[in-house]
Amino acid sequence: MEQTVQALLRHLRSGKAQGLDVLFQRLGEAGAYRTASLRYPLVENQPLIPTFPGTTSQSKLLADALEKHLKQAHTPEAQFTLLERFGGFVAAQNTAGQEVGGVSWFDQVRLDAALNTCGEQVLVVRADLSGIQDFIYRVESDKALKSLRARSFYLELLAVHALRHLLTLCSVTRANVAYLGGGGFQLYLPAHCEDQVRAYTQRFDDWLWDAHQGALGFSLALISVSRAEAEGAGDFQRDLAEQLSAQKARRRRGKLSAVFAEVTSPQERLAQEEQLADALVAFGGLLPRATHIEIRMPQDIEGRGWVVLHDRAYRPLRQGPATPLPAERLALNSFEDGDAFPLMTGNYVTRVLDVPGSLRLLAEEENSRSVATHEQLADLALGQPRLALFRCDADNMGTYFSGGIPGHSAARHATLSRLLSLFFQGYVNAICAQRGALLPGIPQAERSAEAGHGRYLNIIYSGGDDAVVVGAWNEVLTFAVDLRRAYRKFTGGNEKLGLSGGAFIAKAKYPLLRMAERAYEAEQLAKQAKHQGAVVKDGFVPFLTLDAPGDDPRAAVRWNAFAALDDSGTGLDHTLNVLSAFLALGSKANSVSGIELTTKRAFLWKLQAFAEREGDAWRLPLLHYALARATPPADQHTEWQNLQRVLLQKSTWDHLGHVLGFLHLARPSAGERKD
Repeated sequence: MEQTVQALLRHLRSGKAQGLDVLFQRLGEAGAYRTASLRYPLVENQPLIPTFPGTTSQSKLLADALEKHLKQAHTPEAQFTLLERFGGFVAAQNTAGQEVGGVSWFDQVRLDAALNTCGEQVLVVRADLSGIQDFIYRVESDKALKSLRARSFYLELLAVHALRHLLTLCSVTRANVAYLGGGGFQLYLPAHCEDQVRAYTQRFDDWLWDAHQGALGFSLALISVSRAEAEGAGDFQRDLAEQLSAQKARRRRGKLSAVFAEVTSPQERLAQEEQLADALVAFGGLLPRATHIEIRMPQDIEGRGWVVLHDRAYRPLRQGPATPLPAERLALNSFEDGDAFPLMTGNYVTRVLDVPGSLRLLAEEENSRSVATHEQLADLALGQPRLALFRCDADNMGTYFSGGIPGHSAARHATLSRLLSLFFQGYVNAICAQRGALLPGIPQAERSAEAGHGRYLNIIYSGGDDAVVVGAWNEVLTFAVDLRRAYRKFTGGNEKLGLSGGAFIAKAKYPLLRMAERAYEAEQLAKQAKHQGAVVKDGFVPFLTLDAPGDDPRAAVRWNAFAALDDSGTGLDHTLNVLSAFLALGSKANSVSGIELTTKRAFLWKLQAFAEREGDAWRLPLLHYALARATPPADQHTEWQNLQRVLLQKSTWDHLGHVLGFLHLARPSAGERKD
């Protein structure tokens, strides 16, 4: 492995190295692969620092850093981690010295290493956890709510636990991991390992059944192909996907005797759930600032914060100057610890420590590093104390992975998987940590003094090509816009690559499972967003509330109509610009407790009636009537005239409902904040 790292170093020193071209630009094209017009810079692969195409960098700086760290990498595992750290954004070359478009140096090396260990016949294994949604959202106690992020991370650990056991069982390294994320993974293994893989899978699934009363399952699909097939177009990927779906549908086969003969009593099940909830509360309290996850045998553990998975125990660990690291460990969102298994994860949360002191309960001061409650997050919202749960999903990625990559190859497949994981499991933390307002002048709650903390929200789940967050409604709205902007930039501005998402807004005590279901409805509405009468996805539903039907396509708006996705959009066809015209009439008394406009609320209700009468012949007269009856603010004549011009433009009307939704949430009555 050291020779491979030395080859990368020589390539960087040669001055001929180029940044990885943006593979996303070519998704959906037919025929052979054409090198994309944009490139990522030659920089380190930093999971917590977004890397966007088009920026400048120096090959020499990257080479100097690689050489420095190579002297300290004494094991093949550490050297392989260096390849990922310093070769993740370097364009690969073939044996003739020609660039291999859409493939990074690291992904080409890891694929070659994996297939060399397999020989001429390769066992491709794909595994996936089932029951994820119910496990995360079907929470029935305050303890479970406090451990929400830990519950999600627990599922990530289950996948990593099974993956690492299979690597050890087959005597291969993490070079054989095709992808890891979204509660599943894919591996390239020697064909002779099939019986061992099946046997371990059965043991692990049996443990899951006993530990979670059948609520969680572990399904496996595998196929044996030649090395040439594994390297090529990947037609077998569809067969794997179909096989895995069938396995998940039949996962209770063979378990009927356990279901009917060994029924767990409600008391036993409740006790089991309470025990896991207690463990996850302690685990989750350590997770936000952890640098590692230590791994031990269950009989060797002591103290709080441990969760036991099958035959191993896991606990978050924060490395300090004098902290000895255990021999077996995972490194969170970092490649600096070369001897640890690196795990990227969206682990951003708001802790009690981050909440302004006036909103903390005295009892919570003793446990200030625990995750903030939903009530605390809602109290940090602008105007009405409401939570938003936001779900989003990258559009059409399944189609692209199964055949939408031009010149489809295993190396391009691996590069695309790694880049998506980097965005949704690493960069998402940096986007959460931003502190900017949705628009200049919109009041925000006092920011936490803690370094690295920005928005008042918690990541529930982020991985694969989707994400789920919950938090103060305006903080979630800002995050959603910035996530879409970052995704557009990361993917090179390819307009075919959408990100559909929706937010459901409710009080803090609204059932979490129902919030998740309604947010899913909003996400599905977003995938019905239209352009010139045709469904194009890439939509956003920002204000789905209890009063709004979950099947009204008018709730969805295209992202690039809601907010500019780059720095060039300032036209009135953007929802945020319409909102700006209203906010220009804001009162001097505006604060996080609410935005008051100098117009009367009756005027806004008339506009609401206008927005809801789409296609009605009386619609325009109703608007003129509302404007004629309104009392213009005496000292804001210019701002009032501008708002009138905006409202009379037909291009504004489709956005008016969303603007009024924002103003309704931002302008509570005095009693609503006490609710």
